Amino acid sequence: MTKTTTGSSRLTVILSWMIALICFVGGALYIWKMPSPDQEAIDLQMKQQKNQKSRKSLTEKVKQEQAQRALPANYARQLVEQSEVLVKKNLEEQVKKFQTMAETMRRRKDDMLAKVEKRKLPWGAPADANDTSKARAIPQAGNPSANASVEELYAVLRDYEAEIQQSHLAVSAAKQSLSKGQSFPEVYSSLKAGNSRMPSFDELIRMQSRDSEWATSAGSNASGGLEIKSTADLNNYRGLLGQATRQAGLAQSRLEGLFGAVRQAGNPGSGMGQGTGSPGNGGPGGNGSGNGNGTGMGMGGSGEVSASGGGKGTFSAYSGSKLSKEMVKAQALPGRRFSKDAERKGWLYINTWYMIGPWESFGREDFSIVHPPEVSIDFDAVYTDGQIGTGIAETDSDPLKVIGDEVQLDGTLRWKFMQSESMHNVPPVTTGHSTYYAYTELYFDEATTMLVAIGTDDSGRVWINGKDVWRDYGTSWYNIDEHIAPFQFRQGWNKVLVRLENGGGGPCGFSFLIIPQSK
Repeated sequence: MTKTTTGSSRLTVILSWMIALICFVGGALYIWKMPSPDQEAIDLQMKQQKNQKSRKSLTEKVKQEQAQRALPANYARQLVEQSEVLVKKNLEEQVKKFQTMAETMRRRKDDMLAKVEKRKLPWGAPADANDTSKARAIPQAGNPSANASVEELYAVLRDYEAEIQQSHLAVSAAKQSLSKGQSFPEVYSSLKAGNSRMPSFDELIRMQSRDSEWATSAGSNASGGLEIKSTADLNNYRGLLGQATRQAGLAQSRLEGLFGAVRQAGNPGSGMGQGTGSPGNGGPGGNGSGNGNGTGMGMGGSGEVSASGGGKGTFSAYSGSKLSKEMVKAQALPGRRFSKDAERKGWLYINTWYMIGPWESFGREDFSIVHPPEVSIDFDAVYTDGQIGTGIAETDSDPLKVIGDEVQLDGTLRWKFMQSESMHNVPPVTTGHSTYYAYTELYFDEATTMLVAIGTDDSGRVWINGKDVWRDYGTSWYNIDEHIAPFQFRQGWNKVLVRLENGGGGPCGFSFLIIPQSK
């Protein structure tokens, strides 16, 4: 009995020690294998990054599929026509401006050449010193056809550009030959026109397609017969149209310089003209003009100011504060749907927008460079002609400061949903010499007249239901009441498009408020 008990106890002790040893070794291995807090955080971060990459890859795949979505032939033709409407209108207006400049330069040329031809030559001067036949033979640009395509309108603009530059060269040669007693043919042949010219339409196509082959089709209604079979083709074509209007706007700026026409922005005038200025009309879009420090302006109108340098500049009128900014800021509420039975009757501000930009403005403040959103609103569109460089992705809607992180811009632009925490709306990325667009829709349960208060920093333009309701030219101080005017909103959804320009590298933004008009 004693031996059996002793043997059992010994076996129990051995098993206990073995179990304890196993537990000890297991615990040690667990502690050794357990990641440190830092390593655990690193692993979690790597897992999150992997998930983000996976989601990003999926998003890019979806975007690529959307970009390559096939378009039915009839629908593609319809989208091309819609895309060209405003572009054609813009180019037609540019043609008229170029024609006016060409006629003015022809008169200058004819006057100067007549003086050269009548000049008395001294003894020993070359017999052909007054020969102006080459300058007289400068080809004159013609008129576009009644239903000219974008390509034809663009080609006509290039012809006018070439004529104006050559005629200006002849004027310069005539002035030099008369003032220095030189032979006109020698001076004329020695002068060279500037290298800045509008690229050809084919060059624009190569730039837009980045030197890749762009198929053409005899049945295509796009300019140049370009084939439009997918959303990618359509986006490329819209980019091409934007390049055409942009080049036309740049050419206009260069040609205006030949006439000494320098755009200079004056300081905002008051509501009443000073000096010989007279009050502007009281209605929206009213004009007033006068000389002196400022000009009389109608609410929302535009006028001219004689700047200190002697040049005239356009600006949007601001006749002093009409609204208490602090009171409106304290009382206004956000909204996009409006009912006559709503208890709230004060100012409402619009703070939800789809925005896109920046495009390069090239320093122009006259809205002459048209971008795709003015042609059609397509939230699936991807544009590749945006600004390249750096900008600030704003994280705060402060109207006086640019707050955010610096980001790189590669020229790719997409619509982005933005919601401001205040009445002031800022663009996705703020840069200088830039153009942005903001789009939203407002719902009214019945047709109603509302007062609309608009303010932009810097210049801006606003369309409501396709109607051009306001333009603010030039650099200006931001005020919520730069423009106040009544507008008749229709029952249902109303479309609002805002074009915003940032002339410098400072803050940029806008506000859009409405209130029922008092009866």
